Amino acid sequence: MLGATIVVLSPAASARQARAKGPFLLTALPSLGTVTWRCDPTGRPRVRPGLPALGLGFHAFSASANLKLQLRVAGKVIRSLRVSPGESVTLPYLAVPVQRIDLVQLTEAGTLRASVRVEFASPSVATYCYGYLPPRIDVHVSPRG
Repeated sequence: MLGATIVVLSPAASARQARAKGPFLLTALPSLGTVTWRCDPTGRPRVRPGLPALGLGFHAFSASANLKLQLRVAGKVIRSLRVSPGESVTLPYLAVPVQRIDLVQLTEAGTLRASVRVEFASPSVATYCYGYLPPRIDVHVSPRG
């Protein structure tokens, strides 16, 4: 009975996994962590017809300090989180072509700030569903002060 259950569930699980792709590395931020993106070619929401569902993620370095992460769209905070060292955060798929992650880390050495602006601008369905076809990114890191 258990063997039949595994056979029945396995194709459904692998079909779900085959849909979403990523996370793919976008950039590494000094003393903070890495920013990633992922794609679901059949998912919702869609930015415009033909463009897949796209979302960002963040993984804090295990040797980092606690930090504050904000996901922004058009100047508005969509999500605000506290992230601990070694923690990974999966941000929601959004129906917008430009997303920005702002990070602030407060330590005795000073405040470290970083901003990563990601632009999903291509109208091609497959463009952002492969790690070798990244979206445009603008990265800004302010030194501790």
